[in-house]
Amino acid sequence: MLSTIDILARMKERLGSYYKVAQELGVHPNRVNQMRHHGGKLTFEQGLIAAKFLGVSDESIILSLAAERSRNTPSFENLARLAAKHTTNFGALASVFALAILASGELLTNPTVSSLTESLTQMA
Repeated sequence: MLSTIDILARMKERLGSYYKVAQELGVHPNRVNQMRHHGGKLTFEQGLIAAKFLGVSDESIILSLAAERSRNTPSFENLARLAAKHTTNFGALASVFALAILASGELLTNPTVSSLTESLTQMA
C-alpha cells in the first residue's frame, strides 16, 4: 500500500524537489507541505496524476488512497490487502534494473535473469 507521503516522496526522488511535485500535481506548494506535515491526503484526481507520473496502475493508487482514508474503520484491512496486491514492488524492480545495468548485454542472453525480469514486470 502506498501512502500519500510515499507517493510524494517517490515523486520528489524523480523531480528533485517538492516544489516540482506541486507543479506536477497542479497544486500550490503549501498543499504539498500540508500533506507531508499535517496529515493531508492526495485527492483521487491527484493520485491518478501521480500514478501516471510514477508508472503505477491507477487501481493501485486509488485502492491505496481509499485504504489510507479508511484507517481506523472496519474496511481498512480489506482495502489495505487489495492495495498491496495491486502495488508494484518497486524495490524488486529497482534491483532487477540495477542488475540489468551491471549485466549489460548478458541480461538478454541469461535465461534466469530474463525470466526474473519478466516475472517482476508482470507484477506491475
